[in-house]
Amino acid sequence: MYRGLGAFLIALFLWSGWSGKPAQDAALQTISPDSQLIGFTRERARQQWALESRIPSLISTERMRTYHRALTAEPHHAGTKANERTAEYLAERLREFGFDSVAFYRYEVLLPRPVERRVELVAPERYRLRLSEPPLPPDPDTRKSGVLPPFNAYSADGSVEAEVVYVNYGIPEDYRVLDSLGIRVEGKIVLARYGRSWRGIKPKVAAERGAVAVLLYSDPADDGYVRGDVMPDGKWRPEWGVQRGSVMDMPIYPGDPQTPGYPSKPGAQRLPLSEVPTLQKIPILPISYGDALPILRNLKGPVAPESWRGGLPVTYHIGPGPARVRMTVRQDWSVRPIVNVIGYLWGSEERDKLIMTGGHRDAWTFGGRDPISGAVSLLESARALAQLAREGHRPRRTIAIASWDAEEYGLIGSTEYAEEFAAQLQQRLILYLNRESYTAGDFEAGGSHALEPFINEVTRAVPAPEGTGTVWNFWKAHTAAHRVVHTEAGERIRITALGSGSDYTAFLDHLGIPSVNLGFDSGNGIYHSRYDTHWFFTTYGDPGFRYGERLADLVARFLLRLANADVLPFDYAVTAETVQRYLDELEALQSRYLKEPIDLRPVHRAARMLEATAIAFRAERDRILQLPAATLEAHRSALVTINDHLHRAEQGFLHPEGLPGRPWFRHTLYAPGLYTGYGVKTLPGIREAIEQGNAAEAQAMAEATAAALERVRQHLVAAIAAASTIR
Repeated sequence: MYRGLGAFLIALFLWSGWSGKPAQDAALQTISPDSQLIGFTRERARQQWALESRIPSLISTERMRTYHRALTAEPHHAGTKANERTAEYLAERLREFGFDSVAFYRYEVLLPRPVERRVELVAPERYRLRLSEPPLPPDPDTRKSGVLPPFNAYSADGSVEAEVVYVNYGIPEDYRVLDSLGIRVEGKIVLARYGRSWRGIKPKVAAERGAVAVLLYSDPADDGYVRGDVMPDGKWRPEWGVQRGSVMDMPIYPGDPQTPGYPSKPGAQRLPLSEVPTLQKIPILPISYGDALPILRNLKGPVAPESWRGGLPVTYHIGPGPARVRMTVRQDWSVRPIVNVIGYLWGSEERDKLIMTGGHRDAWTFGGRDPISGAVSLLESARALAQLAREGHRPRRTIAIASWDAEEYGLIGSTEYAEEFAAQLQQRLILYLNRESYTAGDFEAGGSHALEPFINEVTRAVPAPEGTGTVWNFWKAHTAAHRVVHTEAGERIRITALGSGSDYTAFLDHLGIPSVNLGFDSGNGIYHSRYDTHWFFTTYGDPGFRYGERLADLVARFLLRLANADVLPFDYAVTAETVQRYLDELEALQSRYLKEPIDLRPVHRAARMLEATAIAFRAERDRILQLPAATLEAHRSALVTINDHLHRAEQGFLHPEGLPGRPWFRHTLYAPGLYTGYGVKTLPGIREAIEQGNAAEAQAMAEATAAALERVRQHLVAAIAAASTIR
């Protein structure tokens, strides 16, 4: 810990004395954008383009490297003094940049840590699993102390001994294969591969099937030597690398498990651990593929189907047995302090309206990729915006930059904040942009579909990190053709729907705040391991921070356009069209699960009516944006009314009673699946009821969804009425 703290302070000192100039990139000066922008008059658009042309010269990759070295200098998992130091570092940077206010939001939350972890293969051969990750010679950080050992937070405590059954990825479809083979896991320890689903689903399904414990491992076919050279010679997982992670049942609700729906402040009433529904029921531990090999080698029974076979040098058998394992898991179930940091750059005209971006900073180990890569890119976006404000170009609406704590445990920091300030956020927060980790790789964007045209527009303004063209061209080149829509206005790439797995969840699924998650990414084998370090990221993640530079530019433009737009750039015609595609999927799904189909015609009708109204509003918006800026200024109250309805429209999708069986999730269009975890279920109330064969519940949720679509439409009707007064 002493060496880690020393490195942190040295990096802090180096930053304070750094005097290099921001990197210039001639390629950034070659773009000649069209003067029209969604949501802007032509006059305002020209001013906006002039502002945005300044952003690239304000972003420095050298600063990103300096931030990164400082923030990854020591392990900093949630609830530690080390993570408190990262909060102070980020706050100091925001103050230094010129943010008007930097606030700390503190909570006390349940953060278990491992006390005892033992796993032993006791038959037919004996082998004591290592359960540890050795240092790698080229990377000095991997020799530092203070790293949490591999464990799965919110596993049940316990000691068990049983035969092992290999269950492939341990998702529901794998158990259907086991059923067809007549193999049961009741009373067994299951061995499951990471992948194909969020890790918390695997023990949930195993426990429902009667298993007594779960071992999770990363197979080399998924992120090890089958994919390429392993660390340190390549970016893939080495023999003893282990993926840590939470197994909280987040599809029920995220956040502090003991305070569902309300903030975990000091003195808050806490559920007894025995009554918390999101805690797992059986012991779980993650292991390396080096430790998994002896277990797999000693399994017999049927040979696994071809699709179940990984990359280890054994014949993959399913079992049960004769491999028999004894394992013990015990955790310290303490409540510990966490802190969010939010910096505010006050708006010049609508200070009470917020455009927020954020990402977490807590890490299971050093956080080289996850999450500090995203944090350092976001810091440069913040610095560029603050510099423009110092030069007299303050945003019209307030821009907020957030750093969340305890995301790794279960989206805790952002969820507690959203629960504490729910009413204020629904009134004031126009949009939340999530910016977590990234690596050099393909671009992807997901979120509220009303922002799809806007996202396409902004990505056309930023040069690609590789080759020629823009981020939009780069995105299209790596996107399936069916996602590229041809319209009268040109091509548009469809964004994806958001499930869960990061800090947008509370804003979108619980509060109905329009949300977006975007960035670059590529595969690697260091996820949640000791090897996610500064050395890894600067060697393999994004050497030179070129992709981070483009992200910083993109995010700064994204925030500034939303902060300055005359009319907020939401297009609910795209949302309605997307809903109709989802409904077509449900029509096809019904015949598989229901004896008699439910009536989806009211939902189809509501979606068509929303689309027609949204198209009518779009025409009114375009009309008033052709007027002189002075005319709009004379009708400021009407503009405020229009924007208020646009920013509250997404909240119309919230079902007051929440989704069946999990009322914390309220959005009728998007939610993580009960058995997919991070993976999204669109029109979730209807879809999951159909998949469960529950026609009555599916019909009730169809009616609720139709009502939600109509609530959104009424906001647009009111916006049209306000726009009609502007002449």
